[in-house]
Amino acid sequence: IELPDQQRLIRFEFTEPPRSGDDVVRCEGLAKSWPLADGGGKSVFSGVSGVIRRQEKIAVVGVNGAGKSTFLKVLAGRTKPSAGKVAIGASVSAGYFSQHALDLLHPDRTIFETVQDAMPEATIGTIRNLCGAFLFSGDDVDKRISILSGGEKSRVVLAMLLVRPLNFLILDEPTNHLDIQSREVLLETLQKYNGTVVLVSHDRHFLRSLANRVFELDHGEMRIYEGNYEYYQSKTTAKDWS
Repeated sequence: IELPDQQRLIRFEFTEPPRSGDDVVRCEGLAKSWPLADGGGKSVFSGVSGVIRRQEKIAVVGVNGAGKSTFLKVLAGRTKPSAGKVAIGASVSAGYFSQHALDLLHPDRTIFETVQDAMPEATIGTIRNLCGAFLFSGDDVDKRISILSGGEKSRVVLAMLLVRPLNFLILDEPTNHLDIQSREVLLETLQKYNGTVVLVSHDRHFLRSLANRVFELDHGEMRIYEGNYEYYQSKTTAKDWS
């Protein structure tokens, strides 16, 4: 059966990430508050402690405003905790994705040039294969970043992130702007990924298919569920946090 071009998926064999230590991150008494104009502070969360272990795929869940993105920023070292500490384990190489990364792409460069910057020693064929795996085929790779949709920019950033030899991925809403086919490509890639993942996503199918542990932020506190997303749902009352 001949599939239409847009449904033809190219398989890209990602490099096996280097092995990290068994404890990837250890959090002790983490707290974060944002300063207010009146000199006070707005507490986001406090007293967060726990260990993220090698090869875990952790969903961070909670209602909007619970502090999920802030927690990921603290893990990624993009903002400092107000109290407590984050200890990164041995041989951990981390990568961080957020929607802000889309704004950092150079608008005048093409998709091919942008991906090539992330893997300068790769052959043209390898770069084209990577682009193809993220649904950029043929002349698509010559499109300039400035004319891409939000979903296309997300795919470029994710391709650049996933091709690097990282063993710890911190992903804040990686499925935003992605169409169904792109989400499935990303999901399959992360399912095969041999490193550690911590992610926030409103896509419950994505979380059900990937997460093997759940951290829930609720009213400034974190609860840890030692099971997959369905286990988490079975242990909590049904509530809409999307």
